[in-house]
Amino acid sequence: MADVNGGLVTIIVLLYQLFLYIRSINPFKREAIFLVIHNFFLYHIINRFKHMAQSSINNLGPVNTFYYVPLVYEEPAALQSYEELHMVLKSKAWTFFETLFRHHLALLLPFILALIVPRCKLVYVSSLVIMSNLAMCVCFVYSMWQWLILGGLSLSWQLLPIFFLGPVVQLLLMGRFTARMLRNLWIVV
Repeated sequence: MADVNGGLVTIIVLLYQLFLYIRSINPFKREAIFLVIHNFFLYHIINRFKHMAQSSINNLGPVNTFYYVPLVYEEPAALQSYEELHMVLKSKAWTFFETLFRHHLALLLPFILALIVPRCKLVYVSSLVIMSNLAMCVCFVYSMWQWLILGGLSLSWQLLPIFFLGPVVQLLLMGRFTARMLRNLWIVV
């Protein structure tokens, strides 16, 4: 029993130290880091959506098409009766979205590096990241809307967690980051 209590106390102390460390980061950089973390988390949300769409064609293969990101969700797809849902993954909007997402992940590297550099105002890179996030959000919501039209509203409960963890959180983080950027009245150093 003492080991369990000691383990719980250790976990609580580590979480509190992590909380204090995050609070000590510059607020602008903290918002930027949260946006970057969510963009990597968005990869798994996209694979969940692809898994739902792929399950309509009885394809038991993996759904991952972003081969260079770790911790891939690779559960086999289960058969459903909606035979048209996979058409969302073959649309031009989805192809554009996947290409945009790959390029967006590549854009995050200079953004992360610019966060490390002191006295860097990040105006151009931040604007590109915000515009890329907005375009990704619009494309992803459009694909979800297509999926709902093909599958009907009976499938909307399956889509709610993906919608709230994906585009809604992305828009909130993007709005906070943009507001923080505009509030500081950035200029190029």
